[in-house]
Amino acid sequence: MKFTAVAFAALATLATASPHPPPPPPPHGCKPATYSCLPHDNGWQVCSTAGQWVFAGNCPPKTICKFDKENGSPYCVPPGFTIP
Repeated sequence: MKFTAVAFAALATLATASPHPPPPPPPHGCKPATYSCLPHDNGWQVCSTAGQWVFAGNCPPKTICKFDKENGSPYCVPPGFTIP
């Protein structure tokens, strides 16, 4: 009987405990899981879960980064190539 009272008290404590607060929103900068071309179009970057741009890769020689707004992806293409 003593065990049942202790178990009940423990469960009651858990039931009244407040849940963890939600995580804070990412800092201003970028939206996590989005991509963009680097400033000189020689590669691309990805936005981290912390809301910060992180280097993701370089384009191969003789190509530049172009961003497709329709699908949100960067592509390495020959100079002069246009994305419809």
